[in-house]
Amino acid sequence: MAGQPRRSFSRVVTVNEWGDRFVTARIDIDANTTKNYRAAIRKISATFGDRDPHTITASEIAEWVATLAETRKPGTLNQYLIAFRLLLDHAGIDPNPARDPRVKLPKRVREEPSPPSAEHVTKILGALAPKWRLLFVVIEQGALRLGEAVHLKWGDVDRDGLRLRLPRSATKRDQARWVYLPEWLIDAIEDTCPLEDRTPERRVFQGITEATAYQAMTRACRNAGVPHYHPHDLRHRRISVWHQSGVPARELAERAGHARPSMSLDVYSHVMPTDEIAPDTFLPLFTEGRWT
Repeated sequence: MAGQPRRSFSRVVTVNEWGDRFVTARIDIDANTTKNYRAAIRKISATFGDRDPHTITASEIAEWVATLAETRKPGTLNQYLIAFRLLLDHAGIDPNPARDPRVKLPKRVREEPSPPSAEHVTKILGALAPKWRLLFVVIEQGALRLGEAVHLKWGDVDRDGLRLRLPRSATKRDQARWVYLPEWLIDAIEDTCPLEDRTPERRVFQGITEATAYQAMTRACRNAGVPHYHPHDLRHRRISVWHQSGVPARELAERAGHARPSMSLDVYSHVMPTDEIAPDTFLPLFTEGRWT
């Protein structure tokens, strides 16, 4: 009607859109963290994607977490909730309902590592196609995380120092570290690629991804008739061997890339003794197929 002010309607920016804006703005994080945030936001958007973030309540988030707790591990739920908090912070929601004390996470019960025995490792390696074996031996001997090993580049292989350099961008804790390997294993790594082809950015383990490595180990465990182990269990095994051989806590944390020496002791002090594997056990696997 004449004389009345015209009402203006601003378009609602949804949780979906704020999620995209949040991830795009986080230029300070590495690719792996970005990937984790996107995965968490997809889960958030499955329930809240079309909502105006200003309308979301703490009780709704608490109910969402409780529902997911039926099928998700506490650690995964924690990642989802962290992403939700940051997303709503970015959207300028204050108070932030994802930070409300009524939003509870289930209690996290840390399981003690149960690393494979020498017998099981040998059987797993024997059941793997030759192209996979070197990757898993490097993980087992150096206590690498799977992503650290898969993304290893020739520019980070120090032949004379018998070690691998893991740059900050490649590590979970955003802290560079050196990984020392026995000479026989460094020799095996070098045998996979002619010297003239070892460009600094070329990956040591060509054509292997974290997903395919998981699948390869799952098949190998099944075919070898051993319990289902993950690549990370090989890392647990090496840290356990170091701990049981008397490596000091601070050095153990440095080798493993742990934030605190106490973390290494808390996790590995109660692990059952793990037997070492002699190099002679690995050597026949080196020549069979030449790791290709």
